[in-house]
Amino acid sequence: MQVAEIFEKATGRLPMVPKVVQELVASFHRPGVNIDEVADMVGHDQVLTARVLRLANTARFGGNRTVGSLDDAVLLLGFDNLRVLVIASGVTGASASIPGFDMKGFWQRSFEMANTAKCLAKLAKMDSQLGYTCGLLAGIGELVLHVALPEEALKIDKVVAGGADRTATERMVLGVDLTQVGAELARRWNFPDAIQQAILHQHDLLKTAHNSPYAVLTGLSSFLVSGFNRGMSEDEMLAILPQSVIDALGIPGEALGAALPELKLASTTLDELL
Repeated sequence: MQVAEIFEKATGRLPMVPKVVQELVASFHRPGVNIDEVADMVGHDQVLTARVLRLANTARFGGNRTVGSLDDAVLLLGFDNLRVLVIASGVTGASASIPGFDMKGFWQRSFEMANTAKCLAKLAKMDSQLGYTCGLLAGIGELVLHVALPEEALKIDKVVAGGADRTATERMVLGVDLTQVGAELARRWNFPDAIQQAILHQHDLLKTAHNSPYAVLTGLSSFLVSGFNRGMSEDEMLAILPQSVIDALGIPGEALGAALPELKLASTTLDELL
């Protein structure tokens, strides 16, 4: 089966993100974005506005202050935090429930990936907001497969639950995998090439010399999230971290070691954005 066939089968049922989310993701590579224009675009979407204000009032962002309007959110959060909130709200709000699919578990893993990628990006002196978005969307192809091919996707889930590798199983059964499908969805959403490449090549960590840095970042995030969620200690993780991948990101070993408690927390904590 080809990627195009997957999308044909999902016609009319694919998640759609608001235009303002597409604009904000595009802004990663466009300087001089006017935050007032962004707030105005968000304000024209009542559902998105409500989600942003709810999230702005969580402990992480609002603290003891009540955020009652988008103008308040802009003043409190600043552009970078507002952008992440709008992107996260728009992407998660775009997906409807799918019978048999653990949507909450899916987004929990996605936010673990996003928060871990953001921490790693800071260590690597990369764009942490872009890293966050790459992590958030790393598994989005799985959702598309459940929309397009629900019966096959549920059977693949059962095989994966038994210990099989997900992407390898998808390739055997379908001929394509979630990374290819997710990259194509990002392309259709007009997201930057860096995000498309991060989704597509996130598991090609042995090809770091030829890989996108954000793909390497996303792959290492998956490594950390998987290990810490299987109960690995910080010392165990430090002992097994792939040095070639760390070198490819330019993260000093001592800095990564010192950041492991923060990375473990990011990889395992239930996110307030859910």
